[in-house]
Amino acid sequence: MKVAILGAHGRVGQILCKLLKKSRGFEPLAIVRELDQKAYFEQELGVDADVIDIENSSVDQIGAVLKDCDAVVWTAGAGGKGIERIFTVDLDGSMKTIEACQKFQVDRFVMISAINAENREAWWPTALRNYYIAKRTADYVLRTSGLQYTILQPGSLSSESGTGQLCPLDAIKDKKANHYSIEREDVAQFIKLALENPELTLHKSIPLANGDLKMQDFLSQI
Repeated sequence: MKVAILGAHGRVGQILCKLLKKSRGFEPLAIVRELDQKAYFEQELGVDADVIDIENSSVDQIGAVLKDCDAVVWTAGAGGKGIERIFTVDLDGSMKTIEACQKFQVDRFVMISAINAENREAWWPTALRNYYIAKRTADYVLRTSGLQYTILQPGSLSSESGTGQLCPLDAIKDKKANHYSIEREDVAQFIKLALENPELTLHKSIPLANGDLKMQDFLSQI
Protein backbone atom coordinates (compact mmCIF):
# COMPACT_ATOMS: atom_id res chain seq x y z
CA MET A 1 0.00 0.00 0.00
CA LYS A 2 1.45 3.33 -1.08
CA VAL A 3 0.60 5.91 1.58
CA ALA A 4 1.11 9.65 1.16
CA ILE A 5 1.75 11.43 4.46
CA LEU A 6 0.86 15.12 4.34
CA GLY A 7 2.80 17.02 6.97
CA ALA A 8 5.44 14.29 7.03
CA HIS A 9 8.08 16.59 8.52
CA GLY A 10 6.02 17.07 11.67
CA ARG A 11 6.73 14.83 14.62
CA VAL A 12 3.81 12.44 14.10
CA GLY A 13 4.54 12.38 10.37
CA GLN A 14 8.19 11.46 10.86
CA ILE A 15 7.34 8.67 13.29
CA LEU A 16 4.72 7.34 10.89
CA CYS A 17 7.09 7.39 7.91
CA LYS A 18 9.69 5.42 9.86
CA LEU A 19 7.06 2.96 11.08
CA LEU A 20 5.60 2.32 7.64
CA LYS A 21 9.05 2.08 6.07
CA LYS A 22 9.91 -0.93 8.21
CA SER A 23 6.45 -2.52 7.93
CA ARG A 24 5.74 -5.12 5.29
CA GLY A 25 3.17 -4.10 2.73
CA PHE A 26 3.60 -0.34 3.09
CA GLU A 27 5.34 2.19 0.86
CA PRO A 28 5.37 5.62 2.55
CA LEU A 29 5.59 8.81 0.50
CA ALA A 30 6.56 11.85 2.56
CA ILE A 31 4.91 15.06 1.36
CA VAL A 32 6.94 18.06 2.53
CA ARG A 33 7.26 21.78 1.83
CA GLU A 34 11.02 22.23 1.43
CA LEU A 35 13.75 20.63 -0.67
CA ASP A 36 15.98 20.12 2.36
CA GLN A 37 13.16 18.19 4.02
CA LYS A 38 12.89 16.01 0.93
CA ALA A 39 16.62 15.31 1.11
CA TYR A 40 16.32 14.34 4.77
CA PHE A 41 13.64 11.74 4.10
CA GLU A 42 15.34 10.29 1.06
CA GLN A 43 18.94 10.34 2.26
CA GLU A 44 18.56 9.82 6.00
CA LEU A 45 15.43 7.67 6.22
CA GLY A 46 15.33 5.99 2.83
CA VAL A 47 11.75 7.19 2.35
CA ASP A 48 10.51 8.53 -0.98
CA ALA A 49 9.47 12.17 -0.75
CA ASP A 50 7.84 14.85 -2.85
CA VAL A 51 7.73 18.61 -2.40
CA ILE A 52 4.54 20.61 -2.60
CA ASP A 53 3.28 23.67 -0.74
CA ILE A 54 -0.26 22.56 0.11
CA GLU A 55 -1.15 26.03 1.31
CA ASN A 56 -0.46 27.70 -2.04
CA SER A 57 -1.06 24.83 -4.49
CA SER A 58 -4.16 24.08 -6.53
CA VAL A 59 -6.29 20.95 -6.25
CA ASP A 60 -4.85 19.68 -9.54
CA GLN A 61 -1.27 20.26 -8.36
CA ILE A 62 -1.95 18.34 -5.16
CA GLY A 63 -3.70 15.59 -7.09
CA ALA A 64 -0.75 15.16 -9.43
CA VAL A 65 1.38 14.23 -6.41
CA LEU A 66 -1.20 11.91 -4.84
CA LYS A 67 -2.67 10.19 -7.91
CA ASP A 68 -0.67 6.96 -7.69
CA CYS A 69 -1.24 6.49 -3.95
CA ASP A 70 -3.59 4.01 -2.31
CA ALA A 71 -4.18 6.13 0.79
CA VAL A 72 -3.57 9.60 2.18
CA VAL A 73 -2.85 10.50 5.80
CA TRP A 74 -3.35 14.15 6.76
CA THR A 75 -1.05 15.11 9.63
CA ALA A 76 -0.30 18.65 8.43
CA GLY A 77 -1.08 21.75 10.42
CA ALA A 78 -0.09 25.35 10.96
CA GLY A 79 1.19 24.57 14.44
CA GLY A 80 -0.65 27.52 15.93
CA LYS A 81 1.28 30.03 13.79
CA GLY A 82 -1.39 32.65 13.40
CA ILE A 83 -5.11 32.61 12.72
CA GLU A 84 -4.72 33.05 8.96
CA ARG A 85 -2.54 29.95 8.59
CA ILE A 86 -4.94 27.89 10.69
CA PHE A 87 -7.51 28.52 7.97
CA THR A 88 -5.16 28.26 4.98
CA VAL A 89 -3.50 25.03 6.20
CA ASP A 90 -5.66 23.18 8.75
CA LEU A 91 -8.90 24.03 6.96
CA ASP A 92 -8.41 24.92 3.30
CA GLY A 93 -5.28 22.81 2.87
CA SER A 94 -7.07 19.71 4.09
CA MET A 95 -10.16 20.55 2.03
CA LYS A 96 -8.08 20.92 -1.14
CA THR A 97 -6.46 17.57 -0.40
CA ILE A 98 -9.88 15.96 0.03
CA GLU A 99 -10.97 17.46 -3.28
CA ALA A 100 -7.78 16.19 -4.93
CA CYS A 101 -8.46 12.68 -3.63
CA GLN A 102 -11.99 12.83 -5.01
CA LYS A 103 -10.83 14.05 -8.41
CA PHE A 104 -7.90 11.65 -8.75
CA GLN A 105 -9.70 8.65 -7.21
CA VAL A 106 -7.60 8.13 -4.09
CA ASP A 107 -10.36 6.72 -1.89
CA ARG A 108 -8.71 6.02 1.49
CA PHE A 109 -8.21 9.08 3.69
CA VAL A 110 -7.08 9.16 7.32
CA MET A 111 -7.50 12.56 8.96
CA ILE A 112 -5.71 13.57 12.14
CA SER A 113 -8.12 15.92 13.88
CA ALA A 114 -8.48 16.82 17.57
CA ILE A 115 -10.34 15.39 20.52
CA ASN A 116 -13.81 16.87 21.15
CA ALA A 117 -13.85 18.52 17.72
CA GLU A 118 -17.62 18.00 17.44
CA ASN A 119 -18.30 19.35 20.92
CA ARG A 120 -18.51 23.09 20.31
CA GLU A 121 -19.34 23.76 23.95
CA ALA A 122 -15.98 22.31 24.96
CA TRP A 123 -13.81 24.63 22.89
CA TRP A 124 -15.86 27.72 22.02
CA PRO A 125 -14.87 29.69 25.15
CA THR A 126 -11.18 28.74 24.87
CA ALA A 127 -8.14 30.21 23.13
CA LEU A 128 -8.25 27.24 20.72
CA ARG A 129 -11.59 28.27 19.23
CA ASN A 130 -10.26 29.20 15.76
CA TYR A 131 -8.25 25.99 15.55
CA TYR A 132 -11.28 23.91 16.48
CA ILE A 133 -13.53 25.72 14.01
CA ALA A 134 -11.08 24.70 11.29
CA LYS A 135 -10.80 21.12 12.51
CA ARG A 136 -14.52 20.62 12.99
CA THR A 137 -15.28 21.96 9.52
CA ALA A 138 -12.56 19.88 7.83
CA ASP A 139 -13.89 16.76 9.56
CA TYR A 140 -17.40 17.52 8.33
CA VAL A 141 -16.19 18.00 4.75
CA LEU A 142 -14.40 14.65 4.89
CA ARG A 143 -17.44 12.84 6.32
CA THR A 144 -19.59 14.08 3.44
CA SER A 145 -16.94 13.59 0.72
CA GLY A 146 -17.77 10.04 -0.30
CA LEU A 147 -14.20 8.96 0.48
CA GLN A 148 -13.34 5.93 2.58
CA TYR A 149 -12.41 7.97 5.62
CA THR A 150 -11.24 7.50 9.17
CA ILE A 151 -11.00 10.54 11.44
CA LEU A 152 -8.64 10.17 14.41
CA GLN A 153 -9.07 12.71 17.19
CA PRO A 154 -6.10 12.64 19.57
CA GLY A 155 -5.88 14.57 22.79
CA SER A 156 -2.90 16.81 23.56
CA LEU A 157 0.25 15.29 22.10
CA SER A 158 3.26 14.21 24.16
CA SER A 159 6.71 13.10 23.04
CA GLU A 160 7.69 10.30 25.41
CA SER A 161 7.87 6.67 24.33
CA GLY A 162 4.62 5.12 23.18
CA THR A 163 2.67 3.07 25.68
CA GLY A 164 0.74 0.86 23.26
CA GLN A 165 -2.36 1.48 25.40
CA LEU A 166 -5.42 3.63 24.87
CA CYS A 167 -8.40 4.87 26.83
CA PRO A 168 -11.71 3.08 26.20
CA LEU A 169 -14.06 5.27 24.20
CA ASP A 170 -16.78 5.16 26.83
CA ALA A 171 -14.31 6.56 29.38
CA ILE A 172 -13.68 9.73 27.36
CA LYS A 173 -16.47 11.73 28.91
CA ASP A 174 -14.76 14.94 29.96
CA LYS A 175 -16.07 17.81 27.84
CA LYS A 176 -12.97 19.97 28.25
CA ALA A 177 -11.00 20.09 25.00
CA ASN A 178 -7.48 18.63 25.21
CA HIS A 179 -8.09 17.24 28.69
CA TYR A 180 -6.70 13.91 27.57
CA SER A 181 -3.19 13.33 26.26
CA ILE A 182 -1.51 10.76 24.03
CA GLU A 183 2.04 9.99 22.96
CA ARG A 184 2.84 10.80 19.34
CA GLU A 185 4.24 7.29 18.88
CA ASP A 186 0.85 5.86 19.85
CA VAL A 187 -0.93 8.12 17.35
CA ALA A 188 1.39 6.90 14.58
CA GLN A 189 0.90 3.29 15.62
CA PHE A 190 -2.87 3.65 15.53
CA ILE A 191 -2.76 5.29 12.09
CA LYS A 192 -0.99 2.15 10.88
CA LEU A 193 -3.63 -0.04 12.53
CA ALA A 194 -6.41 2.00 10.93
CA LEU A 195 -4.84 1.49 7.50
CA GLU A 196 -4.46 -2.23 8.15
CA ASN A 197 -8.00 -2.67 9.47
CA PRO A 198 -10.43 -0.74 7.28
CA GLU A 199 -13.27 -3.10 8.21
CA LEU A 200 -13.03 -1.78 11.80
CA THR A 201 -12.21 1.87 11.17
CA LEU A 202 -13.97 3.05 8.00
CA HIS A 203 -16.46 5.91 8.34
CA LYS A 204 -15.66 6.41 12.00
CA SER A 205 -14.44 9.32 14.14
CA ILE A 206 -12.25 7.88 16.87
CA PRO A 207 -11.05 9.86 19.93
CA LEU A 208 -7.57 8.80 21.01
CA ALA A 209 -6.02 9.11 24.46
CA ASN A 210 -3.61 6.99 26.44
CA GLY A 211 -5.17 4.67 28.99
CA ASP A 212 -4.96 1.09 30.22
CA LEU A 213 -6.49 -0.80 27.27
CA LYS A 214 -4.14 -2.57 24.88
CA MET A 215 -4.30 -1.05 21.42
CA GLN A 216 -5.52 -4.23 19.72
CA ASP A 217 -8.28 -4.58 22.31
CA PHE A 218 -9.22 -0.94 21.81
CA LEU A 219 -9.38 -1.52 18.07
CA SER A 220 -11.76 -4.44 18.50
CA GLN A 221 -14.15 -2.33 20.60
CA ILE A 222 -14.55 0.79 18.45
